[in-house]
Amino acid sequence: MYCTSCYKDKGNYEYKPLETVLIDTANKNIRGDYSIYRYDELVINPKIVFNGQEVTSTSQVSDKLGFTWAIYQATSGGRAYTRDTISNDLTLRKSIAKPAGRWIVILTVKNLVTKVEEYMKFNLQVDEQLSDGWMLLYEKNGNTDVGLIVDDWTKKNVIQTRTFSDMFLNSNGYALLGEPRGLMHSASTLSTAEVVIASSRDLVAVEKSSFLVFYPIEKLFWSFVPNGEIKSISANNSVGNRKEVIIYNNRIHGVNHSTSSLSRINFFGAAYNGTYGDLAEWSATAFGAGFEAVVYDKTNKRFLNIPTNGTTVQSFLAQASTTAFDVNNVGLDPEAFDWGRGTGPTAGYEYAVMKNNTDRYLLVSNFNTSTTQAGIGKYAVSGIPITTPIRTLCSAFNGNYALLGTDKNIYLHLYQQNTPVVSQWEAPVNEEITCVRLQKFYYNPVVTNLLLPRPNTVVYISTWNAGTKTGKVYAYIIDQTNGAITKSTERVYTGFGKIKDMTYKWSL
Repeated sequence: MYCTSCYKDKGNYEYKPLETVLIDTANKNIRGDYSIYRYDELVINPKIVFNGQEVTSTSQVSDKLGFTWAIYQATSGGRAYTRDTISNDLTLRKSIAKPAGRWIVILTVKNLVTKVEEYMKFNLQVDEQLSDGWMLLYEKNGNTDVGLIVDDWTKKNVIQTRTFSDMFLNSNGYALLGEPRGLMHSASTLSTAEVVIASSRDLVAVEKSSFLVFYPIEKLFWSFVPNGEIKSISANNSVGNRKEVIIYNNRIHGVNHSTSSLSRINFFGAAYNGTYGDLAEWSATAFGAGFEAVVYDKTNKRFLNIPTNGTTVQSFLAQASTTAFDVNNVGLDPEAFDWGRGTGPTAGYEYAVMKNNTDRYLLVSNFNTSTTQAGIGKYAVSGIPITTPIRTLCSAFNGNYALLGTDKNIYLHLYQQNTPVVSQWEAPVNEEITCVRLQKFYYNPVVTNLLLPRPNTVVYISTWNAGTKTGKVYAYIIDQTNGAITKSTERVYTGFGKIKDMTYKWSL
């Protein structure tokens, strides 16, 4: 026999409702969908109500609520990107570096006591708008990346100055391995004009607006075999001479884009034959249709070339006795190179600072039209101790001057006047000079004058602070005929790595 009964619960428990969190977007003009240009700032300021009271700042509830804004892909397939936390503030105010596409931004509000979470999702469309600007190639954490300066000195009608950093990393999810070697607009076509970036261990061509990789290194060669270190890369675009040159594992490779139509259809070929010594980290930008490439042999202290349609690295023709120096027997160690002033609308000269144990010279070479008199100028460089290295060189486009950079000073060299160099600029305390470049563009003067607001009249000086690990760029208006820097026009840009090179980027 079984009996059942009921026991009346006479407990006097104290019940306390859970602390409530409400994400209210109805009354603050908050949208569910956003569309911005890449690198623009996304601002979302939701109304958060906690226990019936509106939260107006993160600090107001720092011990009770946690805020997490994250972003992830809205689509599957193609390149996969990580889910990233982009803010821990109540209000999202963040520049979005993700490449063009559809993304989800999600806000998580967590009760730090009860561990209960509330969520709100927002759809985000990102579009590309990386315009014309001044590109910076730099080393950061042992790898290579690119920055960009956009202002009214680099693009017509710009009213807002903007700087971008780590553009390759942000676009592709990784940085290029190794130290920087060079960057340039491809000479393939004006329509695509991908940007080619070289580090010591990698080479890529990226889309000029998104900086997404178009061609990894193995796709830039007809037949690619990984074989060592990249020394340099350069491009040339005189009339009908759209060529690129790379020195890879101390061997020279070239590609001719003169038959390309709307995109890159030619690629780097096998290394040219020939016996030579250790090559400088340089190949000529200004050379004529008679050559595939011009390089410098540091071991044997001479210039070398590959003739058009040739397969072998060779010496130049015997030089006339009237040359300023013999390109086949220079006898000097190179310090810095640049290209500059020429005699025609698409011609240019190559400039080099070289030295021996006692003397230093600025050498000017004409590899465009001259075959037996390539060495057209040899000018003494005095006023800098021979033991102080020249790190960087900038040659004028419209004047007879050059800027030489040591670790602390930029010197003006009016080389035809046969006078000592004069210091024009000194690096601030704790900063060292890494590069100096005039705002000019190799593609040809027609493009330069069409696109740039102030062609050949802006000089950029980059510095590095080893203590703070910060790279800066100082920009000034310069007299394009005599090289005088107008210091009152100074502009300073910061937030980069250790800058190796700088050049112009367009976006037609």
